[in-house]
Amino acid sequence: MNILHYSLGFPPYRSGGLVKYCTDLMIVQREQGHNVSLLWPGEMIPWAKQKIKKQLDYEGVHSYEIINPLPVALDEGIQNPSIYMQKGNEEIYEQFFQDVRPDVLHIHTLMGLHREVLSAAKKSGIRTVFTTHDYYGICPKVTLFRAGHTCDEDHDCWDCVACNQSGLSITKIAIMQSAAYRAMNNSAVIKAIRKRHRTQFFDETIEEKASERILLEQADQYRRLRTFYLDMLLDIDIIHFNSTVTRDVYLRYFTPQKYKVIPITHRDIADHRKIKNFDHKKLCITYLGPAKPFKGYNLLKGTLDKLWRSGKTDFELRIYNIVSNPSPYMIMQDGYEYAELEEIFDNTDILVAPSVWCETFGFTVLEALSYAVPVIVSENVGAKDVFPTKMPVIHSNNGQDFLDAVNEMFDRERLKIINRNICEKMIFPCMNDVMGIYEENIE
Repeated sequence: MNILHYSLGFPPYRSGGLVKYCTDLMIVQREQGHNVSLLWPGEMIPWAKQKIKKQLDYEGVHSYEIINPLPVALDEGIQNPSIYMQKGNEEIYEQFFQDVRPDVLHIHTLMGLHREVLSAAKKSGIRTVFTTHDYYGICPKVTLFRAGHTCDEDHDCWDCVACNQSGLSITKIAIMQSAAYRAMNNSAVIKAIRKRHRTQFFDETIEEKASERILLEQADQYRRLRTFYLDMLLDIDIIHFNSTVTRDVYLRYFTPQKYKVIPITHRDIADHRKIKNFDHKKLCITYLGPAKPFKGYNLLKGTLDKLWRSGKTDFELRIYNIVSNPSPYMIMQDGYEYAELEEIFDNTDILVAPSVWCETFGFTVLEALSYAVPVIVSENVGAKDVFPTKMPVIHSNNGQDFLDAVNEMFDRERLKIINRNICEKMIFPCMNDVMGIYEENIE
């Protein structure tokens, strides 16, 4: 099969769960004998014509860069929606499809993607698939999370105005999409700047001081932007929801032509399950997320602080962030490498993932299960779909619910039962599962 993917690019230029999944899927497909290519949004050069430039292959995957795509805002927000709805050159995409001749176009994000890519694919008879990795298209900031809460009601995009004031300028986005930035992206200096920027992300909400007239005009732009993206999604043959959480959020906004819910995975998740020994003095709790409210860190800390103050101190929390106000039960480390996961999970009784935002999946949950580690998640974590047995699923923002779930895990026999059930009943997602979507949509 000839498979063309659209994503943000290859590592190390791009990173994150979306890029990890797409890259691993492409490599697996190439190893199985398929012809695999990636189309990705590249440089923005105002004086140059739009074109598609062949780049060096990546581990046998063909690479095609779009010169002058739409801007890629990542999760920083969008200040000027009109720029993100500009037309692309449909003839260029038609010619590209004639040259590459893909059977299927698998889209992993709408960022940087001209609407004309879809119309050209339809004219060329190419089936289209879209995998939901985040909420871009519905939410310019990707997460549907603002002011410490999930964005269930944006007041007809009025709230988008204030939420997106921190968006990067087009000049900064152009720099980040440049070849020079790609070359320096993995340097120590760029990493330090990026880390400093991200430590402040999600911490504050900028309040808009503009007049009501200006707010009305700006809100209308965000409504038009959402409609622009929803129309693109409606043109796609099949939507691949990576979890029921993601499905339920998207279906509030539109009804796809067709969809399937299939959990995702990546190449580095292997079966390391084993019967664990829980017979030690302290309950060892692990949290692998950033120390940010949207990931449920405040809920986690508040709950465990309450437990500690009650006199129940026979536990520890291992976190992989350096926080300014650590509690006495915390063991901190500044980040971790993937190669450390075996040691981390060998020393873990429970992984907690108490996300407040609607987390589309959550690879850390699947990674913990691959080591047969019991997990406590919030109802907002998509990876709960793969649970082989009844494990605690808490209500987000409900401290008592979380406290009760943690207290249950002090029962070592309960931990042993869950661990044994994971070992005996867990069925892991497979990267090949998505191939069924391709095949049923190709005549």
